[in-house]
Amino acid sequence: MTAPTSAPPVPAPLAWLAPGPLPARRGLALLGWGLAQPLLGLRVVVREPALLKAAAWPVLLFAGFCVLVALGTEDDGAGRLDIFLTTLVTLAPAPVLLFGKTYRRLAAAARVPLGLSPRTAEMPGLRTAIADAVRQAILLGIGLVPVWLAFELVQAFWPAAAPGFVWIAWAVTGFWALHWIVVEALDNGHTVDPAAPVGAAAPQVDPWFVRLWQVPLLRKFSGLLRRLSRPWRRELQLVASHPELVLGFGLGVAAMLAVPFVALVFRPAAVVAAVHVLGRVDEAAPPA
Repeated sequence: MTAPTSAPPVPAPLAWLAPGPLPARRGLALLGWGLAQPLLGLRVVVREPALLKAAAWPVLLFAGFCVLVALGTEDDGAGRLDIFLTTLVTLAPAPVLLFGKTYRRLAAAARVPLGLSPRTAEMPGLRTAIADAVRQAILLGIGLVPVWLAFELVQAFWPAAAPGFVWIAWAVTGFWALHWIVVEALDNGHTVDPAAPVGAAAPQVDPWFVRLWQVPLLRKFSGLLRRLSRPWRRELQLVASHPELVLGFGLGVAAMLAVPFVALVFRPAAVVAAVHVLGRVDEAAPPA
């Protein structure tokens, strides 16, 4: 009898769908690893009954609310479907605030299935969550002001170039939106290490968009950006130190969250993916 052969090695793309460390190489390897993380998060949520149960509650409650609104305002099926979809799209940002603590508990519960050390949930209050949402909306708007001003100047002084500049403006807008999608996703994946010192300081390096405006005439403006972005210093530091990983992760999360109802269903997968990214980046970091 011949000895049993070993199982064939798992191809790299499939290996990325199982929890594991960061790839040794940067560049495309890290980009692909980041891109696969939302699918990894979805796979872990589906395979773990406790995570699936925790992830289902926000979906069922929010979808049930939208159904009740539709049933109470229209009598025909087409009208109810239209109201259901309108309510879903209008209130799409609400689950992040209403079920924030559920997602934080999900993040803590996902660490052991992901092969990471256990931690406790980080629990900001509702007031903090609302304030952070307002800060992020202001930062998003402020970031688009220079794009709008540049377009107006091009349209005024070089009208022939305006159609081409529209594509540049859309690209910059998409990059800025993707940047904050990543920051929000990573923020939802944070957990608390019981062994860490109490009140451990966040990184003190200014984000790139703050440094961009640090010129003599715009010091106050850069100071405003610094204050607004302070809650996300850890996430912004990760964005700066792992750009390929963050680009892949952001594209994967953005694809999942592009459609409102799909976003509601897949948001728990994005949270679990963020937990895995943060955990593996922490593992790969040199000791302080």
